[in-house]
Amino acid sequence: MSEFKNFFKKNFVVVISGAAALISCAFVPVTDYVEYIDTDVMGILFCLMLIIAGLRGNNLLAKIIGFVVKKAHIESTRRAAFIIAVMTFFLSMLVTNDAALIALVPVTAVIFAEYPSLMIYAIAIQTAAANMGSMATPVGNPQNLFIFSSYGVSAEDFFRAAAPTAVLSLGLILLLCMFMKNMPLVIDDYSRSELVNKRYTALYIILFVIVLLSVFGVLNVLVAFASVCVVVVIIEPKRFTEVDYGLILTFIFFFVFVGNIRNIPSVSRLAESVAAGREFPAAVVISQVISNVPATVMLSGFTDNWKALMLGADIGALGTPVASLASLISLRIYGETENSKQLRYLAVFTLVSIFMLAVLYPFAAFTQL
Repeated sequence: MSEFKNFFKKNFVVVISGAAALISCAFVPVTDYVEYIDTDVMGILFCLMLIIAGLRGNNLLAKIIGFVVKKAHIESTRRAAFIIAVMTFFLSMLVTNDAALIALVPVTAVIFAEYPSLMIYAIAIQTAAANMGSMATPVGNPQNLFIFSSYGVSAEDFFRAAAPTAVLSLGLILLLCMFMKNMPLVIDDYSRSELVNKRYTALYIILFVIVLLSVFGVLNVLVAFASVCVVVVIIEPKRFTEVDYGLILTFIFFFVFVGNIRNIPSVSRLAESVAAGREFPAAVVISQVISNVPATVMLSGFTDNWKALMLGADIGALGTPVASLASLISLRIYGETENSKQLRYLAVFTLVSIFMLAVLYPFAAFTQL
């Protein structure tokens, strides 16, 4: 029983989405479920996961962190909070919010080790920075990638929609850093991190550019997918074991669920009536319960208003720890630190999230009109 509980805690979104897909199948005739799945989105997401695993495994992220920490001359907790938050915000735009937190939260924990209470505040701000920074690009988080590809959004329209809220969120994050108690710090030399394999790192960067070109429609997705898989199989096949297959399954299950729901006329009409004109608040609210990625996939089947859906899902990452899977990553990493106080962390995290959500909600609601 304890093993089942642990499995459910770690994979609750996958379990819920799988159950939803399975139950929905009972109400529609057996069909070709593969047709429900957006293979382009899944292919790009899989490639990004492989590439980020390779870059992380070859220490590129650690090298970047070391360079920034060395150049920043961090001597106080407030300055450390500023540097870490800004670094997380911008890194998440390129390597996703999940990867940015996996790379940087352990660094935050080490830097603030002598100030446990300040560590909690720093990680809470850092988590918000990752979730909000990732909204600024199509590849910053899975829901943006899905919306950008599925709705055929142009780069110009995407950045015009995302930029105002992203900029305001950065301002709020910097404001929160101002309230960090200012204490002296002595930082270890992080610049000693070396690349494991420079040639592999260069190849991963090239592959990343290839995937970006496919995201923006310059290259065929199949060409990018084949290129990434073939190269990784040759140089580092172990990276395939580091892909978040749970997220892949979550997408697939919700594709099936939404596809089935759309084939049940009465339910489809009800879902459309609920979503129509309410995409933004619906995405924010539903994200608090099942997280913003599944909420995006579910609502996408019943609306053409990609802008409201994207903004709702992106700021919907704020609120509960469940609202974004990236937030759960921070919680897990903090929980592994010595003498961690998870209830206190949840309280501080919630206060930070609610503050940002309270400011960003009306602003984003206005900009999506």
